[in-house]
Amino acid sequence: MFKRTDKTKSGGRIQIFEDFHRRVFMAKPSGMVNPSLVAVDLNRAREFSEKVEGRWTYVTNTENVLMVNPFNLLYLKEVKKLPRLEQIVIFVPNALHRFLLKMASFIVQPDRIIKTKAEFNLFMTSKV
Repeated sequence: MFKRTDKTKSGGRIQIFEDFHRRVFMAKPSGMVNPSLVAVDLNRAREFSEKVEGRWTYVTNTENVLMVNPFNLLYLKEVKKLPRLEQIVIFVPNALHRFLLKMASFIVQPDRIIKTKAEFNLFMTSKV
């Protein structure tokens, strides 16, 4: 995967990785994730969706997230609207974060939630 973006702001960080051949876009937030970082993620995902050929997968790796701003959900619900999106996959090893994700499932509905690093690695290596 090619690292396209690495941005730090207000105690948080977002790294964006792209693989056009495998049609995978991955956001890797860390620290305190705020709406401005999620906006960067959404803009890059939108650009990826316009350039990639065929259906594609949006992946988020939350293993290094400490805290999430509830307003992020307003941006994340827009991911489902991106052209030719096949699935949203979220790696959420933290049980509290999984609980919060389930509470917000009426806004953000991932197609798959991965709980363990081993399962995530297997998914990433076997994807297309």
